[in-house]
Formats: sequence, C-alpha cells, structure tokens
Amino acid sequence: MFVPVLFVFFLAYAHGLQVNTTEGIVEGSRAVDGDYFTFYGVPYAGPTSGPNRFKAPIPPKPIPGVLRATDSNIFCAQPSSRGLIGVEDCLTLSIFTRNVTSPKPVIVFLNSDEYTNTNNQPISYRRLVEQNIVFVTLNFRLSVFGFLCLGVQEAPGNAGLKDVLQGLKWIKSNIANFGGDPNNVILLGHASGGAMVDLLTLSPQIENLAHKAIVLSGSALAPWAVAYDPVGYANLLGTKLEYEHKTPEVLAKRLSNTDINVLHTALNDFKFFNNTPLFAPCVENPKLSPNHTVLPDAPINILRSGKYVHIPVIYGYTNREGTMRAEEADFGNWLTLMQSNFTSFLQVDLKLNNNKTAVAASIRDFYFGSSPISMGTIEDFLDYQGDTLVLVSTIRGAKERALTSKSEVRLMEFAYLGTLNSNWIHNQIPLSGAAHGAFLNYLFGYDLRPADEAVSRALVGRVSAFAYNWSNNTWAAITKDATNYLYYGGNGAPTANNTSIYVEEPRFNPHVQRMSFWGNLYEKFYVAPTQPSSSNMIVSSLLFIMLCQVTLRLF
Repeated sequence: MFVPVLFVFFLAYAHGLQVNTTEGIVEGSRAVDGDYFTFYGVPYAGPTSGPNRFKAPIPPKPIPGVLRATDSNIFCAQPSSRGLIGVEDCLTLSIFTRNVTSPKPVIVFLNSDEYTNTNNQPISYRRLVEQNIVFVTLNFRLSVFGFLCLGVQEAPGNAGLKDVLQGLKWIKSNIANFGGDPNNVILLGHASGGAMVDLLTLSPQIENLAHKAIVLSGSALAPWAVAYDPVGYANLLGTKLEYEHKTPEVLAKRLSNTDINVLHTALNDFKFFNNTPLFAPCVENPKLSPNHTVLPDAPINILRSGKYVHIPVIYGYTNREGTMRAEEADFGNWLTLMQSNFTSFLQVDLKLNNNKTAVAASIRDFYFGSSPISMGTIEDFLDYQGDTLVLVSTIRGAKERALTSKSEVRLMEFAYLGTLNSNWIHNQIPLSGAAHGAFLNYLFGYDLRPADEAVSRALVGRVSAFAYNWSNNTWAAITKDATNYLYYGGNGAPTANNTSIYVEEPRFNPHVQRMSFWGNLYEKFYVAPTQPSSSNMIVSSLLFIMLCQVTLRLF
C-alpha cells in the first residue's frame, strides 16, 4: 500500500496540481527553474471593457471545467515600442508556491512604471518562493483605463487601485488552497507600483486584506503619485480626440466607447515635461461611491490624522534613483531645457505663486551652484531628479507615518554598486551607485554577477524575515527622535574568490542637508492634492502647447 500511494502522489505532482477556488478548479504546472508550482492567468475579476471601463471591477465569472493556468502572457493594455500590447479584459493574477500544505506568508507584487507600463520581461520569483513564501503577481488597469478621474459616477477615479483591492479580496478567499496564509499578506510594490502600495495602506478598504507592506522607490507623497489636475489632463485627451467642451459625464461616456487602439494612438501623442504622468491616482469624492472609495483625502492629511490601518511598513530607495532620467539627459534635451528654463521642472506640489523665480534659483543653486546644467554636471542632475522624484518623498513619508502609526516603520537605502548592468546604454553617464530598479535585480536574481550573490541573499533574507515576523534586532524602526535606517553599500569589486565586499549596517538620519533644504521648502510652499473639480474641464490651448514639449518617462 505504501509504494502505490507514493507513486500516485508523484504522478499528480509531476503532471500538474489542481486547486479548488471560489470560481472553479485551476490547474498549475511545475516551474521550469525550481521545485515549485506556477498558476498563471487566474481571473480575479470580470470584464472591464465597455461600460465597465473606468468603474470598479466586478466579481469573476465561474470557471467551466478546469482552467489550465499556463498562460504567462496576459497583461493589461499598454504602449510599447511595438505599439499597443496587452488586452483590456486583463484582471488576472499568477501564483507561485512550493506546495499547498502548511500556510505560508503571501507576498503580492505590484509592478508598474508611470502607472502606464509593467515590466513584461520574464522574471523568476524562485528566490522568494524558495524561502517558503507564496508569491503572487497581480494585473491591474493602467493609464487612462486605470486612472481616469473625472469626479463623476461614470469615472470616479482609481479603477486600478480598486482592481488591486478586488484581487486582495480574491486572495483572502482562495489563497489558503494554494498554501498561503490569508492572515499574513504582504504588499510589495516598486516605483509607481510602490506608490500604489503606499496609497493602499492609507485606504480604509485595505483592512484585513493586507497585513504588511514594502514600498520600494516610490511614495504616496511623491509629487507624481497623486494627480493634481486630473480633469484638466483628461480634457487634454478629449481635445486630442475632438471631444472638446464636454461635461465630465459626457467625456467619460465618449472615452468608454472609444476604440482601444484609437485611445492608444492619442495617448502616444502626449509629450510632457512637468513631473506628472497623464493619468494617476486621485483624491476621490466619497459621496460618489462610499463603498468603493479608496483615497478619500490627500495622503499627507491621512498620515497626519492617524486614521488609517496601522500595519508594519518598510520603505526603500536607491542612492541613484535619478538614473530613471538618464535617457532624457543622454538622448533628449533635458539638460539644455533645464539650463534655459529651470522653473518648468519644478514639481507640482509646491504652490509658489510670485515666489517661483526665487525658489527656482535657490533650488538650482543648491544642486548646481554657478555651474551650467550640462553633461559636466550630470551627477548633480541625477541627484536633483532622484531627490525630487523618489528620495525626499520616501524619507519624508516614512517619517510622517512613524509619527502616527502604532506599527513599526523601517527605512532602507540601497547603494551597492553591482550587477552586470547589461541594459545600461548611457556611456556618457557614469553609474556611481545603485540605479533605479536595482532592488528588483537582487530580489529576483537577474542580471547579477556571481560576486553579487551574497548581497542578493541578504536582501531576500530581510524580506523573508519581515514576512515571517522574525526578529530585526539589527534594523531599528524609525522613532520620533531618530530616523533609523539600514544601509547597503559597497563598490561591488569582486574579490579573489569571486565574492564582493559589501556593507550592511544600521545608520540614522539620512541625507540631513538635503532633507533640511526640502523640509524648509515644503513647510513654506507645500500644497496637497484635492478632489477633482469640474471647473478645470476647459483647459486652454495655450496650456496644451506649453505641456506638449518633451517626452515624459518616469517611475
């Protein structure tokens, strides 16, 4: 009896693994790179096309028969160098698990750039799965489909965030059958995906759906994280499509009926050089949909009120976040534009009015002194971009949360110079630290040298420890008196035995001079985003021309 039972068990696991869900049976398969199972393209919500295009997601349809969960190429509609890729009805998730027995921590990964693109390159999540973690990737609507915000029932805003919430509800009901613990779900986000995680932790909707969060290279307080003029920007798209002078209700209806390829073509024509994406999360009007409102107030107000779900959070940034602007400096004309018109690059969360020229001069002097903005000052340019888009808001947000949260808040700076950097094509720009995106290299183990493996193991170990509630005695949380943080550094030079010397040490109060400079500016001039106003529907053609100057590629 003993041998046949083992034989049946082996056959079942060799050919795939069937799991019951609330919608029906899904069948996964063995991973090609390790001892774990993959379940690709499992629906967690219903269709989002047509009248549902900009609204909260609906529950998924029942699964007839058995769903062969093997399609790893389902992703949401987005632009690419090949034109429009992906599909509109895209709300699926993928699950990676070693087994379906003992309950394990669940990490849900939100991957997004500019709220517009996702990294669709093949990535292995083996390193975290081998730590006995269930790893989940989740599709959500992007760009206009996920973040059109007109402040009306037809387009209340934040559909992409509501997709994630629907996915978390599905996980709550089903992940135990995949070997996950529904009471230990960790949100992990990078770049604008990190900002989404940070925003979700401030939403009343997140209670009992997520229990910890890791926010990498993004922040709810970043000037690009929440839209400042969502109706005005939507009207720019309407003008491009010749839907001028429409009410928000009519514009939403027109856009919901516009062919996806037509929308894509129109979206590709926008070229901004202010530091905001065309479509982003927004502060919602709670009266429109009380049961689905994700962000009822500006993030800074929610943080300072303490009225959010208090869960442990890790924030992280790299020391060269500004490399996300390397392409604009190398192949675009951003250096020339900044030299001639610095005020155009000031972020939207500063209400300067008559002080714009003076403040712009002080910021320019702080970063560039009397030197011209050119390739000769490229390091200063990268500092400015990295500070204003990621570093300052990440540290500021972590400190604000620590002041009101009853749960621990931790901070991490990643400055280790390693990896093959095989995709670094900017020969004029020296890479003097950890580039934007470096966290993902080490967490998922791609584009690494053998000498970098120890650093990868250290970072994976920290994330795993956080997931399992293991002790973090060497990594103190932020307190009211000290901004403690964990520092990863080292130049990555391989030693004789093909390892590298790296630094992993606790520090406190990062970048004091830069944080003090920006702290003074924010104290005087910071303005928080507000709910959309229909009074912004008519945007002048002059603004359209001013905005449409250079390509915006960020986060």
